[in-house]
Amino acid sequence: MARWARFSVGGFPVRVACHGGSLVNGSLHVDQKAPRRVRLRLRRTGLAALVAGLLAGGLAIIDPAAALPGTGTAEESFWAASGSLSPRLSNARRPVELGMRFTASRAGSVSALRFYKHPRSSDGHTASLWDDRGNRLAKASFTVESSQGWQEVRLPKAVALSPGRTYTVSYFSADGRYAVVPGYFTRNSPRTESLRAQSRNGVYVYDSSAFPRRASAGKHNYLVDVAFQPATTSPSPSPTPTASPTITPTPTVTPTPSVTPTVTPTPSVTPTITPTPSPTGRAGCDLPRHPNPSCTGVPPGTRLTTVKGNVTAAKQGQVIEGQHITGDLIITAGDVVIRNSQIDGLITNWETGGSFTITDSTVGPPSGCIINQAVGEKNFKAERISVRGFDDGFRMSGKNIVVRDSYVKLCGPPTSHSDGIQAYCPGKIVCSGLVFDHNTIDQRQAPEHSDPINLVDKNLSAVTVSDNLVAGGNYSLLLKWHSGPKWKVSGNKIVHEAWDFGAVSSEDTCENIDWGPGNAVVTIDHDYRITKTVRTLTHCVE
Repeated sequence: MARWARFSVGGFPVRVACHGGSLVNGSLHVDQKAPRRVRLRLRRTGLAALVAGLLAGGLAIIDPAAALPGTGTAEESFWAASGSLSPRLSNARRPVELGMRFTASRAGSVSALRFYKHPRSSDGHTASLWDDRGNRLAKASFTVESSQGWQEVRLPKAVALSPGRTYTVSYFSADGRYAVVPGYFTRNSPRTESLRAQSRNGVYVYDSSAFPRRASAGKHNYLVDVAFQPATTSPSPSPTPTASPTITPTPTVTPTPSVTPTVTPTPSVTPTITPTPSPTGRAGCDLPRHPNPSCTGVPPGTRLTTVKGNVTAAKQGQVIEGQHITGDLIITAGDVVIRNSQIDGLITNWETGGSFTITDSTVGPPSGCIINQAVGEKNFKAERISVRGFDDGFRMSGKNIVVRDSYVKLCGPPTSHSDGIQAYCPGKIVCSGLVFDHNTIDQRQAPEHSDPINLVDKNLSAVTVSDNLVAGGNYSLLLKWHSGPKWKVSGNKIVHEAWDFGAVSSEDTCENIDWGPGNAVVTIDHDYRITKTVRTLTHCVE
């Protein structure tokens, strides 16, 4: 637990985080309203020299375990500005709000919000405090941030907490990059004298700064914190105003290398394609069956020619057939055709949106797990595709996507938030015209996950989701209509109790979802054949 001491230098508040009973082992926080020359001088001077100079000048510095001026008690935080945590980098590849739930055992108030910044994260974060009903009690922006380590913003008005109630502190990462300690809450129960973190912790929500209601299955620590001031019954003078925000200059925490690989499409020489005939008459998985590995991917017996590295499809109408591409396939031209091929990396047309069709092909490495989407982003049609070795299956970041008769088996390390299909439409990108029909998504082997079908982006419209078999996730089927015609949802089968929170959530938009027949909760065998209908889902679930 960190305690704080405050004093003034040149008329500006200076705050020290005290650890192990020693001010000199603490961390220096300088009011950001102080002139830049003052802040630079204080930081260059260093904490030890500053403390020594103040003592020599006759200034009495508060003992860290004693009362703060004007309060009678010391501020409390879960984590010190310097400590033994070794966070990793995670990249959600979309905006995300990350938080921690906690309870106060006695009355008091939150005076500051804190989070740990990874050096590869951008600036411009905001932090919020929420009650247990999802009401935002406070929000503040970090107008000045250091390159890494603990960041702190003082609230203009402290927020009173009630004993016994649960609160959530969170921060918003617009670029989707954040620091995390995987599985922290499975083996730790952090507390201060007045605060206790919940055991089921590490909460998040995607795309906007909103109440983070989803709990991470791995109980990860997203490194969010508060400065809590316990209440006192004794009279006290008017508090010394504190300015906001403040930052921690250089932490001693050293982040471990990122587990998230960065996949950067790099153009390469386009190979000469020689079509290879493929066998005919492969068995299908027509309804009432669902796709599985036997009826998707490269047909058995197909002869493949290996092409090493990344490939760029830059010719209009280019045909790629019978190829084993060991890298990524980057599509920059239109009307590209891919069939009877294996691509070990991702397939993307993000740069130009050139249209493509892919059939009877396998996407993903035979082993390992790539932290990225397998196939994206717009203007494509995929049929009888087998996706493996990716934490995300299909990505929609534009218009006109059809995915049909395909099989996706997702992976993911503890810091991944995997999805089978996800709409990601940042800024002014319009996502419209999705048909996701008769596919199987199995997310049960992804230890940290989001949802097999995740369609909640505010810029998404004109959606049809039909006859799919889905297993796993927080919600197996997560929908949120925002605009346009009613969405069509019918015939989907959801594997019984493979979810964390529920089979379906429509985020209170059921009145704009055409909930057709055939949606049900089922059990399946190892070959994805339905063995029992547990219950029918006759109505849309909010």
